[in-house]
Amino acid sequence: MQLFTKRIDVREEDIFSELHHFLLRKNNRYLTNDEVVALTGVSSELLYKWVKAGKLKKSIFPNLGAPCERCGQITQAKICVSCSSTIVNTLKQEEKNRAWFNQIQRNHPRASTYHYK
Repeated sequence: MQLFTKRIDVREEDIFSELHHFLLRKNNRYLTNDEVVALTGVSSELLYKWVKAGKLKKSIFPNLGAPCERCGQITQAKICVSCSSTIVNTLKQEEKNRAWFNQIQRNHPRASTYHYK
């Protein structure tokens, strides 16, 4: 079983090497993900894997990206701008809610409670 995975890894590395040489040509550096898949036949999953792993550097190939981990939209970072702003807004709202709850707790201390048996 170990030998089989090594063969797959070697094959992936060969494909990556050919793709990298193809992309390093001056005319091909600005291709998008869809264009690379159409021109080379490399699967989009492999392309995303290499972009996420940092094998295809964004500084050299600026139009390549990987899917957002939250919504799946192609982006240059792990999370797209819209998901990032949604998360930030949610955190701000949560902080406001926590401050409001703490203010209520301070203004209305708990009264003694009595329980009947």
